[in-house]
Amino acid sequence: MSQPLPFAGIRVIEFAHFWSVPYGTMFLASQGADVVKVESVQRPDVWRANHTAPILGDRWMDRGLLWQATNLDKRDITLDAASNEGRALLKQLCASADIFIENYASHVVEKQGLSYEDLRAINPGIIMVRAPSFGNEGPWKSYVGWGDVFEQVSGFATVTGYPDSRPQTPGGYMDPIVAMHLTTAIIAALEYRDRTGDGQLIEVPQSEVGMAMAGAILIADQFGYPPMRPGNRAPGFAPQGVYRTGDAEKTYIALSIRDDQEWIALIAITGSPVLASLTSLGLEGRHKHHDAIDDAVAQWTLAHTADEMLAQLQAAGIPASRLLKPVDYNIEPQLVEREYYQELDHPLSGPRLFPTFPMHFSYETSRSIHSRPAPMLGQHNEEILRGELGVSESDYADLLVKNVIGTEPLKG
Repeated sequence: MSQPLPFAGIRVIEFAHFWSVPYGTMFLASQGADVVKVESVQRPDVWRANHTAPILGDRWMDRGLLWQATNLDKRDITLDAASNEGRALLKQLCASADIFIENYASHVVEKQGLSYEDLRAINPGIIMVRAPSFGNEGPWKSYVGWGDVFEQVSGFATVTGYPDSRPQTPGGYMDPIVAMHLTTAIIAALEYRDRTGDGQLIEVPQSEVGMAMAGAILIADQFGYPPMRPGNRAPGFAPQGVYRTGDAEKTYIALSIRDDQEWIALIAITGSPVLASLTSLGLEGRHKHHDAIDDAVAQWTLAHTADEMLAQLQAAGIPASRLLKPVDYNIEPQLVEREYYQELDHPLSGPRLFPTFPMHFSYETSRSIHSRPAPMLGQHNEEILRGELGVSESDYADLLVKNVIGTEPLKG
């Protein structure tokens, strides 16, 4: 008999949008939690519109790949929480929930009667998780933001880019990092509730997660080492870089030299007289002459194909890889070998490959981490509202007429 998933029996009400919180709740859902995503026809999750458009066809809001990849394993309902009927039903859901999680601007849930005090009054054991951009107190509490903003505020943009270029944002990766912070806090809160019976309020300002991750940058600056943009270089590796190959199609490879043994191996593989003249250099010396080394490595890579060079480099134990385009991710041998992708069949967009998670679990019987594709807007309205909350047929019809619920975004 297979072991129950760790969050089986836990119900999560997700009142959130974009990437960070939905990605965290998707992890919980993949591990057995019943995650009910609450949207509205007045304001569906804006992630549905990311990289999608009506050109995708009927129900385009359900077809976007980024939307689907962030909301697997969940159920979805629509409720206009600004209406009395919608708010009452949402509170009814929370009365039997374990977790309520949101990431709107700080005033939104209070305005809609969904503060921690409001929810605790109907469910003393509920765990409320709030993930505002800049906290629920202070002069920035009403500001909103997303990954790129937090990467700039926390300093990561300062150290991303090349020395002679302006700062660049790393690309929004802060969102999944926030998601994992949230799930860690939730696991701790569930363990605390198991011991004490008490719920609690958790606040995870997303910008502060960025600042926590930027600790080394901030500490170095305090000791007189201002942030610098190193390009593709790193203190413990030299040479390290990305180099154009001689393939007809524009292709690059990346490589890192970790120690003197790999440095000597690289010299032998390239046959470069320039590199041979630098054989005796240690890490510090290789950093000092990094520009000249890069030029010599680039001359070698331009004269050979990626496949030829990677075979030699990897055989010598040198970390090296082709730079992948997004369309190539699912055929990358390392990811394929580790069964990182899983195919799920969506009723509208058909079979697609989706990422699992970059770790394995002791209770896994297979790498079928996800159990179902992302839900369509309002897909589970009837199942949850009528089947679980007991809304009558006539009241359900009235909710549809009033646009308290629905399955199509309102226009305008």
